[in-house]
Amino acid sequence: MVTAASFTPTEELDSPTKPEKPALSIPLPEVDEPPPASPVVPASPVDPVVNKNVVSITAPPLSRSLSVISVASSVGVSSPSDKETWDRTLSRAINGIVSIKATTTRPFDTESAGDYTATGFVISKEHGLILSNRHVVNPAPITCVAVFVNYEEIPIWPVYRDPIHDFGIFRYDPEKLKHIKVEEIELHPDAAHVGEDIRVVGNDAGEKLSILGSTLARLDRHAPSYGVDSYNDFNTFYMQAASGTSGGSSGSPVLNIQGHAVALNAGGSNSSQSSFYLPLHRVVRAVEKIKKNETVSRGTLQTEFLHKSYDELRRLGMGETLEEECRDRFPAATGLLSVIRVLRGGPASASRKDAPTETTTVDGVTRVPGLEPGDILFACNGKHITNFVDLWEIIDESVGMDITLEIFRAGKNGGASGMLHVVSKVQDLHSITPSRFLELGGATFHDMSYQIGRNHNCELGTGVFCAASGFLLWSSWSRDFLVTAVDGKPTKTLDQFIDVIRSLPDHKRVPVMTRPLGKSDEHIMMVDIDRHFFLAALFERDDVSGSWTRRELEAAPVEEKKDDGKADGPASEAEEEEEDDAETIALDKIKSALVNVVCRLPYSVYGNTSASNYSGVGLIVAVDPIPLVVFDRTAVPTEMLDIRLTVSNKSFPGRVVYLGSFALVTFDRKLLPEDVTVPTWDETPLKVRDEVRVIGLTSDQLLVTKDSTICSIGMNFNTKQCNPPRHRLINVENINVLEAPSCWGGVIARKPATPSSPLSVSGFYMAVSSQNRNGDDVCWTQGVDIQRYIMPVVKKIQENTENSTPLLVEPPTRDLGIEFADMPLSTVSTMGLSERRFKGFVKAAKKFRGNPRPLVVETRLRPLPTGSDEETTLKIADIVLEIEGKPIYRVSELTDLHLDNKETVEVIVLRGRQEVKLTVPTVPSWPTSGRTIVQFFGAILHSTHSAALEQVSPTATLVPLDSPGVYVGGVSYGSPALDNIRPTHWLLEVDGTAVSSIDDVLALVKEKRWKQGDYVRVKQVSRKGITSLVSVKVDERFWPTLCWTKDAENQAGWKQQRWSGEEFVKPF
Repeated sequence: MVTAASFTPTEELDSPTKPEKPALSIPLPEVDEPPPASPVVPASPVDPVVNKNVVSITAPPLSRSLSVISVASSVGVSSPSDKETWDRTLSRAINGIVSIKATTTRPFDTESAGDYTATGFVISKEHGLILSNRHVVNPAPITCVAVFVNYEEIPIWPVYRDPIHDFGIFRYDPEKLKHIKVEEIELHPDAAHVGEDIRVVGNDAGEKLSILGSTLARLDRHAPSYGVDSYNDFNTFYMQAASGTSGGSSGSPVLNIQGHAVALNAGGSNSSQSSFYLPLHRVVRAVEKIKKNETVSRGTLQTEFLHKSYDELRRLGMGETLEEECRDRFPAATGLLSVIRVLRGGPASASRKDAPTETTTVDGVTRVPGLEPGDILFACNGKHITNFVDLWEIIDESVGMDITLEIFRAGKNGGASGMLHVVSKVQDLHSITPSRFLELGGATFHDMSYQIGRNHNCELGTGVFCAASGFLLWSSWSRDFLVTAVDGKPTKTLDQFIDVIRSLPDHKRVPVMTRPLGKSDEHIMMVDIDRHFFLAALFERDDVSGSWTRRELEAAPVEEKKDDGKADGPASEAEEEEEDDAETIALDKIKSALVNVVCRLPYSVYGNTSASNYSGVGLIVAVDPIPLVVFDRTAVPTEMLDIRLTVSNKSFPGRVVYLGSFALVTFDRKLLPEDVTVPTWDETPLKVRDEVRVIGLTSDQLLVTKDSTICSIGMNFNTKQCNPPRHRLINVENINVLEAPSCWGGVIARKPATPSSPLSVSGFYMAVSSQNRNGDDVCWTQGVDIQRYIMPVVKKIQENTENSTPLLVEPPTRDLGIEFADMPLSTVSTMGLSERRFKGFVKAAKKFRGNPRPLVVETRLRPLPTGSDEETTLKIADIVLEIEGKPIYRVSELTDLHLDNKETVEVIVLRGRQEVKLTVPTVPSWPTSGRTIVQFFGAILHSTHSAALEQVSPTATLVPLDSPGVYVGGVSYGSPALDNIRPTHWLLEVDGTAVSSIDDVLALVKEKRWKQGDYVRVKQVSRKGITSLVSVKVDERFWPTLCWTKDAENQAGWKQQRWSGEEFVKPF
């Protein structure tokens, strides 16, 4: 519904990449080297063309001898005296240049959540000010530190980021620096000139410190464009040189031979070695105001200008007389500023509310309502303008005041002077630059910024921008639309949006109107309000403290229940209906029992990722005493989720009551449509070559059917172990049809003898997911015998419900701890199989017209206990012949063994051409899900699930097998855990204290009460037994410890509880 605009940029913001060890030169005094940093993984894929999302961590230490200045080969040959001067300049300057390590904790405006490194440099030792790029300082909430050349780390915080130009300022406490004498780098914007020999000093390509040399080639380049979904600078010149800067050098100073900063490195070209530098004229003004604790005033007309040369201006209609006047007035100028974009509704737009409705002429001066693209600017407030600096010296000092722009417009009579006048009130640029956002259901909303509006040509104040849709909108992490109305109420601004959200109960399903950025048409989507899996909070930036204030919304109001069983309006008159034939009636009965489901996971748990789509088709298998719907685990993968069922064109929520090889979901019995009936079950098992009818349901509730034939029954399609480990269908006999309709679920019914005969259902037609050898997800459909696999569980749940026995989602069971496969009898016959056994397999296969395929031990589902003798238990490649004295010919016969009540079983296997009798212990089945989930520093923790144990290496002795364990299901972007605590690992220790369960972690949180900014040591182990020790920085403001527990009284079945970070919460 919402599509991103297509764009192929040719320029990129400098952002970090994985580093390599640099060459060394210019030796410095030796210092102790810190311990190596932990290995890291990018937080999110980096766009191959636009490196906007800076998402990588700092490089490892370079050398104990801190000669960390790498001089690139691009540095030209200099005379000995010049080289000596550069050596002195650089050895001094590097003491004022820092590597910045930052984490964006939430997506905001044009920025995404994640980690990145960049560069900055000290511009005031007294005030503790560090200059860097705007895309480094970031409008989003960030946590960051600066690392000086001697590896001394110090906290820094943002105090200013320019709304338009690519510069921002950090602050640090000078008193906290103990081991380095900081050098202050002076800003000299007027020292830049073409031909100037320069050095770009910074964290290039992830290096701790690198030096790239070049010569300034241009001072009047257009501002680079980084793409419509990225931050872009405009209304300024840029400088250009062939220094070839890359990731991590953002914010590096561009130094001249005197050691002065003449520009600020910002971006580079993808197609050449060109690098782009921001001039420092407006930077100097902002720095001086910040030193005086004054507000940096910034004005705007919501208009974009571009400098155009005189030859271009002539093509726009400017006459030779005007050109001669301009050249005489400013001989060094090469052109003028021209309007290229005016945002609708902006201060200079003719469509603004207070704009004059027509052109007027007074005293020979023609005044027009507003600016238009193509207008050529000559003067502002009577001052002739040829560049951006002169224009914005006036605009920035005129916030809230009227200014007069003198323009030339081709084809428009400008009176005696030939000029037109536009009078516009300068708007405060900070007022259209958001500094707060609402977090709701994992989504982030804020007022549309000027950056977003300018990129997509959208009028500001026409909708709330969704920076990340998260779980709330059930649309993954899309961020290219505005929310214009919720529940029928307009939401043009964030305040309106908050007012509507505060009035909505949790779980309420409401219509939401959205508009794609840059488009005029709106779309509607239905949204379930989520206040149960996520905290709802308003964050507001405080540039004085450099932090964000968190105010959490009060509890959602309770929804008023409507009277049940009463119609909303008068009953409609009965209409005569045509009588359907018997076949149509039978199909309608099946259709009424088919259910569409859509599930959304709030977090990645038990191997299932929250960004994936979970949907499918289920079957109503019971309505009394509670409704029960069976689904495959591809559609309903776990218990911690929101479920939306569609039954006979009615939609309502559901709740998981059973998880096993399949899932059973229930819902409020009062919501069951009247026309729903449970199908008639076929008591006779299907055989190969039986004629059947496969009946399924599409996502839009259309019935599809296909007459087919059973082609095989067995274990033809074994699922593979997945990464991350997740539940998979094993040891279940599948039923395969020759041809099937295009659907992802339904039923297999025995084909009736006559068209008027009723349809009886034999199998549940379901989707099965796994991964191929390349690790890509794959999915297929197959059937399972309802009477053998599903109905016994249904009957047990019905009995427990009638007896008021608590329902366990995963009741305790026992099994052999083995995954079986099957093998052709022809192969097994060459492995020493006796003639008697051979005939037994052939005879058993004839009963269902299938091929005889003995069971073989494929894998172990969990490692053997330490000290176990493999010879006395089942081994890989054993052929199973008998269990408990009963021959095993098919995998479905395992359900007849009733292993839940047995500690051991007698098994006869074919091993080494001999029949071997074993006494095999049964083991408790490990659960596939759990009842407690914890967010810990942004890592999602839960107990070990069965799929994870399947992949534990026999040598991984530290992996907890005798306790629930603390398993990392996922890590949130922007969290302290990102690139530190690893998904699919187990936590072993936290700050030196062993943890073996989720309760241990929660107890430690209450005991330690870590302070904001502290580092916590975490020891973890992988499935292969590889251990690592990492440090995680505490951030209770954005990443408190939260716990979700199963709660039968809650509609969603889950209760959310905060365990830390209360001190950062303020009342709304």
